[in-house]
Amino acid sequence: MDLHTRYPELRFSKRAMPARVYAGITRRVERTQREIADPDRRDWFRHHYDLGRHKKKAETLKALKRCREELRGYPHHPWRTPNVRDTRADMCVRLMCCGHMHPDSQWMNAIVTDAEYKAFRRAAYQERLSPGELLGKAVRQYLADTEHESGATLTNEGDTAALTPLIRRAFPGFP
Repeated sequence: MDLHTRYPELRFSKRAMPARVYAGITRRVERTQREIADPDRRDWFRHHYDLGRHKKKAETLKALKRCREELRGYPHHPWRTPNVRDTRADMCVRLMCCGHMHPDSQWMNAIVTDAEYKAFRRAAYQERLSPGELLGKAVRQYLADTEHESGATLTNEGDTAALTPLIRRAFPGFP
């Protein structure tokens, strides 16, 4: 690339590139090759943004833009978090982005505003947890505090009588 700079008398190129354009290109290429060689990173991108299926350049650029926006929301790269379970299926089971795949996960609804949800996600990521992990931590803490105060025990899963004092306290109109 810099032959025209080293040997100007040989005229390697009619339109010579300035040195600032190609300076450090080998270092950047090596870094990119290392990133591509990382199997966890490659699998995460394939599972979430399968860029191979986009036929047109515009579609690929849209997918890359969506990917960059999503990655900005994470405190660290999601492909560095552990898998929540083993699977033979070709799917993402990383804790940070797909924590709902955990064997112990349950679907829960929460009534919060958009601002509260964004603050909750930021708080979860500051704790280096997924939002589901932080929600589970908060529920367990609440249950432990209420169990200690009310004397109810949560030993039997089928025993709803143990939960009745907790439910009555949370919902005063509950029978």
